[in-house]
Amino acid sequence: MSELRIDHAVLADGLQVVGEHNPAAASTAVGVVIETGSRDERPEEHGVSHFLEHLCFKGDERRTGSDVSRAFDALGARYNAYTSEERTVYYGAVLPEAGLALLELFDGMLRPALRPEDIELERQVVLEEIAMYADRPDAQAFERGARAYFDANAFGRGVLGTEASVRALDADRVRGYWDRRYRADNQLVVLTGNYDWGATLRFLERAPRPAAGTVERAQRLAPTARPGRGGARKAGVHRAHVALFAPGVGRGDPRRMAASLLAHTIGDDDNGALFWALVEPGIADSAVLWHDPADGFGSFQAYLGCDAADLDSVLERVDAELERVQREGVTEGAWRQAQRTLATGLTLRGETPMGRLVSVASSLLDRGRVQGVQEVVDEVLRTERSAGEALLAERPFDARYTFVLEPDAAAAA
Repeated sequence: MSELRIDHAVLADGLQVVGEHNPAAASTAVGVVIETGSRDERPEEHGVSHFLEHLCFKGDERRTGSDVSRAFDALGARYNAYTSEERTVYYGAVLPEAGLALLELFDGMLRPALRPEDIELERQVVLEEIAMYADRPDAQAFERGARAYFDANAFGRGVLGTEASVRALDADRVRGYWDRRYRADNQLVVLTGNYDWGATLRFLERAPRPAAGTVERAQRLAPTARPGRGGARKAGVHRAHVALFAPGVGRGDPRRMAASLLAHTIGDDDNGALFWALVEPGIADSAVLWHDPADGFGSFQAYLGCDAADLDSVLERVDAELERVQREGVTEGAWRQAQRTLATGLTLRGETPMGRLVSVASSLLDRGRVQGVQEVVDEVLRTERSAGEALLAERPFDARYTFVLEPDAAAAA
């Protein structure tokens, strides 16, 4: 098996570059991570991180949006981007000989022209996306639940923004956000697979980038847990949709792996405790729980879907099951199975450069170094059940918040 090599450099303007080189790989994956998301937006900028992600695909001073699309197609690239509460990520994969060209394409995109006609066109696209999610009751349950659970904390504002906030985003606000957050020292270029490290550095060292300066580092405030229950009724909704939130641990917390394994034992979609209590007996069609770590804090989150007539029974069983788990813990068999399942998933994703890309970036940004697949798998397999029991001893689900979106019977009548 070929030896992997870890490459890392910090350029004079603060840009970080990291790579996991595999000379035997048949492809190259390239990504650019901007450490910015909806959590960093000012109130008048709500939704701008996601909006800017869209606008970067509309071209720079040399290319139009059509030019960008044709350039990706000419490279045979598989590519996309996403925005979260904390990061915006642009990524793609190509054959090794096209790796540098893909990096050059991303580099140009991240200096968007922000032409008025592009802003108006893409505004309509984002508004359609907001409308699409408004038609999804599961998404609405989470959006409203997160807003209540995280309260005034920016983490609960939602990534897309609202119709009103997106309509208010003009070129000046978008450009101001780009100037403030897309600085070189807030970006990470990441490569995995078969790439040319020397050529990568030579290109990045001569490529123009945003004006020098240190990006503003916002204080990461953890939300105050708000236990309780809320809900709403909505016309056109035919089933009950439940979103649940409870305190977890942050990305930098050494207990993060135990939290992931614990969540898997409780909420795996076809073998967790909630599955056996709710889905197998047929009173819910979906019952999943996971752990979502963020910078400075984390949360356990769950989704349940059921017939509205079964809602009370479902909520009673959820309460009983979470109480039982906190009281009795999880079995050694369930813990070992969770370890094997997570280890298998990590291994399968790690077999392709594209599958490794975000893991390499997150590893460096969250823990200060790149962790190989085997190192992470070993961490999964050596994390003892006692670590999960210690988390349960803190009784995190006592502080849970449950939001229910259910049919509006009056409107239906």
